[in-house]
Amino acid sequence: MLSGCFYPPQQKPLAAKSIAVTLDRPYDLAWDAVQAVVANNGFRVITANPNDGTIEAQAIGKGFTLEDADCGKLRGAGAKIDAEPDFDASAVYDLRVEAKEPQLSTVTIAATFTAPLHVPLHPVTDIECVSRGRQEARLLGEIKAEAPKHRRAIEHAAPDILKNPS
Repeated sequence: MLSGCFYPPQQKPLAAKSIAVTLDRPYDLAWDAVQAVVANNGFRVITANPNDGTIEAQAIGKGFTLEDADCGKLRGAGAKIDAEPDFDASAVYDLRVEAKEPQLSTVTIAATFTAPLHVPLHPVTDIECVSRGRQEARLLGEIKAEAPKHRRAIEHAAPDILKNPS
């Protein structure tokens, strides 16, 4: 008879503050950079609220790997093996943009990795895997590279008559 056990991840969740980048950009330009990276990665935007600086986005058709998250261990036939996420695995990213100063913004990312767990003789259940920070670091690197590309439109110069009324 085939049976199995599941042991949850032993790794502690990452602190949200440790997965952050500070940009030398005002809030609106940092927001634009985050939106561009979300679009460039083909993520599906679940919610976006520029008033509180939050975007929730899901990676579509890209799942994740054991290098991205710890999904625990499965034990069967005497051996413990890593619980491998399959094609139904899901990655959702919560991004937050905060203005720190007029020309300084911070972007933080928290990822939620969920995978269906297939343990022999048990119903399939979804488990939340513990992020290793790899995908968050990659996305923050892309945001940092994208931010300098975003600039405000140059305002049209006022005609000379308006500058020096005489």
